[in-house]
Amino acid sequence: MMALIAPWWRDRTQRERWLIGLMLVLLAGLLAWLLVLRPLTAARRAALAEVAVAEARSSEARRLAAALSAPALSAPALSAASAAPAATAAPVIDVLGRRLAEAGLQPARLEAQGQGQAVLEIAAINGRLLLGWAAALERRDGLVIAELTASRNEDQSVKAHLLVRRAQ
Repeated sequence: MMALIAPWWRDRTQRERWLIGLMLVLLAGLLAWLLVLRPLTAARRAALAEVAVAEARSSEARRLAAALSAPALSAPALSAASAAPAATAAPVIDVLGRRLAEAGLQPARLEAQGQGQAVLEIAAINGRLLLGWAAALERRDGLVIAELTASRNEDQSVKAHLLVRRAQ
C-alpha cells in the first residue's frame, strides 16, 4: 500500500502536500468529534437525566416514609380520636406550616382565611401521601379538610387544593 502512495505523494507540489495534510487534520478532528465527543456528551446527558429521576424518586420516598412514620393510633385511641379530634389553640395556618415542614412538603400557596381556616395548595405530591397527611392532620391536630380538589400532573403526581378549618 505504501508503495502505491509514496510515488503519488512525491508527484504532489509543496502546496498540494500542505492542503492534503490540512484536509487530513480536519478530517481527523471531525471523526474524533463524531465518534468520541458526541457519544460521550449524549451519555453524560442521559446520566444526568437518570440522576435527576433518581433524586426525585428518593425525595418522594423520603416524603412517604415521613408520612408513614407518623405514630399509629391503637384501636381504643383511634375510636376516641375519631369521636373527638384533639383541639389545638394555635392558628390553623401555623399548624399547617409546621406539619408541611415535618413532611418535607413545599406549599405553592398557604393563606389564612379568617380566624379558623386556611387555604393550602400543593403543586406536586403523591396522592397516597396527600391522603395520609390529611388524615394525620385530622387525627393529631383536630383540623378538618372542608374541601379537597386534586388533579393529576404529567409526572403522575397530584396538584392539590385544600380548605382546612378547625374542627367544631
